[in-house]
Amino acid sequence: MIIYFVHELNQNPALKLVTTARGQLPKIQIVTYQSAFRALSFPAGTLIFSDFEFLNGFELMAAAEMAETALRKDPTTRILNHPARACERYVLLRRLHAEGLNPTEVTRLETGERPTRYPVFLRMEDGCWGAETPLLHDAEELERILVTFRTSARPLKRRVTVSFEGEPDADGYHRKYGAFRVGDAIIPQHILRSSGWSVKSGRNEYDPEFLSEELTFVHKNPHQDHLMHVSDLGDLQFGRIDYGFAGGRPVIYEINPNPTFPRFRGGNPDREERRGIILDRLRAAFQAIDSEEMTRVRIRFTPHVHTQKYIQLHRWGRIRRGLWRLKLRLRGGGAKPERPEGT
Repeated sequence: MIIYFVHELNQNPALKLVTTARGQLPKIQIVTYQSAFRALSFPAGTLIFSDFEFLNGFELMAAAEMAETALRKDPTTRILNHPARACERYVLLRRLHAEGLNPTEVTRLETGERPTRYPVFLRMEDGCWGAETPLLHDAEELERILVTFRTSARPLKRRVTVSFEGEPDADGYHRKYGAFRVGDAIIPQHILRSSGWSVKSGRNEYDPEFLSEELTFVHKNPHQDHLMHVSDLGDLQFGRIDYGFAGGRPVIYEINPNPTFPRFRGGNPDREERRGIILDRLRAAFQAIDSEEMTRVRIRFTPHVHTQKYIQLHRWGRIRRGLWRLKLRLRGGGAKPERPEGT
């Protein structure tokens, strides 16, 4: 059994994977963090954690406690994207830059830090909105934009600048490559291209020659060793790696731990062969990480005492909240931990 944890507000990517694959994958049970927090338990099996940007700090601690409890119960439990170690976008890009593996410079604006590389664009550190500004080519342009943000109800908290590292191909298009990481497998998904520098979708930029190139990319998986290395550095064993090229070198944009998978039914008929290859490789990758645990086996966990009141949901109602607190006390999880010596 594979257990796929998602935030209740972002279930669609995982549901799309399961429903459009039409039973061709091993059993994947989608579990929301909120349901696990309510039940104080979750199914045993291979655990995939995602949607970290949707979790506040207290919820992230509770998710990490879920992972650690599973390991205490069974040290052989396979965990993909351990919540205590998996890198989100900002930390990942900083780490890769520090290692000399990625030219992208990312800076948090709320700290007063400013970029040293231009051009840059602004974006939310979390989510998938993408660029909020055009390319900014110097510090003066950046400061002018920051003034408009401050006066238009757009806080700088968790907003970052990202240096633009890209160049058009021989046909004048900007490209974005995507490949999935599932356990020990790298599975190429697509090449998107656009006449604009910010590539979100390439649906209008296909021709027979390009479709053939994309199919070759999916067949040959040319960048798998590098993608495995950078995702290992980010402590991410599941997600989609988005990247491009500049100066002949790969540029990692992000690793999305709850990615959108292809629609395995319908879609552009010219890309049908590509979707079949991806589905076959996903099937093999999920089978390789599958656990034999049955769904009736559940793991009980107790959130850290300082996080408990911050992961309760108001809509539970007074009775349900009372029963939840009683369950915690019966497990011995309601007592405050001892203070460390010297504090």
